[in-house]
Amino acid sequence: PAAVDVYGPWADAVWFDEDADPEAARAALGPVLDRLARDHGVRGGTLRTHRRNPHRRGLVTEVTVFGEPPPARFAVREHGLAYEISLTETQHTGLFLDQRDARRRVQLLAAGLRVANLFSYTCSFSVAAVAGGAEVAFSVDLAKAALETGKRNFAANGLEAGGRGKFVREDVRRWLERQLRRKGERPADHAPLDLVVCDPPVFASSREGGRFQVEQEWAAMAGGVAALLGPGGRAVFANNHRGGDHVRYRRELEAVFPRVAEWSPPLDFPRGDDAPQHVRTFHVQA
Repeated sequence: PAAVDVYGPWADAVWFDEDADPEAARAALGPVLDRLARDHGVRGGTLRTHRRNPHRRGLVTEVTVFGEPPPARFAVREHGLAYEISLTETQHTGLFLDQRDARRRVQLLAAGLRVANLFSYTCSFSVAAVAGGAEVAFSVDLAKAALETGKRNFAANGLEAGGRGKFVREDVRRWLERQLRRKGERPADHAPLDLVVCDPPVFASSREGGRFQVEQEWAAMAGGVAALLGPGGRAVFANNHRGGDHVRYRRELEAVFPRVAEWSPPLDFPRGDDAPQHVRTFHVQA
């Protein structure tokens, strides 16, 4: 069980067996990595293994290098836009390739719209929205480093001028509560959103935000987003809970939104018959 994402001449391989160590994973993936080098010009990259933490809930991530060590940071281009990548970070690379088509759709939908990007990470959806002509895009995330990368992504695409990108370091749940309270207290001053992207983690824990579990928060987030959308507003919900009940997740969206459709993943992220889909992306309309 593995996935390999290719970013130009560099690759990021993830091994999903929680009992395997990096050496065993490297040996198992050797033929794949060798073929990438031979046939696709991949010079090197990183291998991530996620092992059970014996002391507390969650996984321990280890990152090892194969081939040439990749640069600490480098840029890739997707649909004409530049995004910063870092393969040496322990968590993620900076860009989720399985959302490539969704970013393009958001870019095509965003002209003239007020957009909020919740759990924005490195703000790639916000970049796509502003590049597509959004009036404003709010990027909301608790991770300061991710938002700083997002600012660099805006600058790399010449989008920092004009203030259309807004960066908010806050727990998304608190941000939603604050917007809903403001709407209730000062309805005349409330400017509804036209498009919301909500791509939450499956599980997260931090000193500032506390514990987050998507199973427990999904329905409330759907309701909060719906309340902030204007008439005909749209939202994109992404769910990465591979072991979750996606029938239930869809029904919780359908309880709030009259129109719910599922976007297919890119062709290079095929749906396996015997494996859960990596991510499910829902497009909903108020």
